[in-house]
Amino acid sequence: MLQRAERRAATTKTVRETEGEAVAFIVRRAVGSTTGSASADYSSVYAGNAELLTESLGVIQQASAAVLDALFAEEA
Repeated sequence: MLQRAERRAATTKTVRETEGEAVAFIVRRAVGSTTGSASADYSSVYAGNAELLTESLGVIQQASAAVLDALFAEEA
């Protein structure tokens, strides 16, 4: 979803990893899983930061919504 060919070519590994981890964090929180500091620790490995997250909020929101919609649609 986040790594479609056209998006992948237009972003850096840091952007992709930070966005992917942010989506994973949101989904884990939504389903009640504890996250601890794992997301922040992982993102820091790829030099993710608040500025990058802010720039990526739209992408993160869309991807998170798609995953959560799919998860909760199966429960209904």
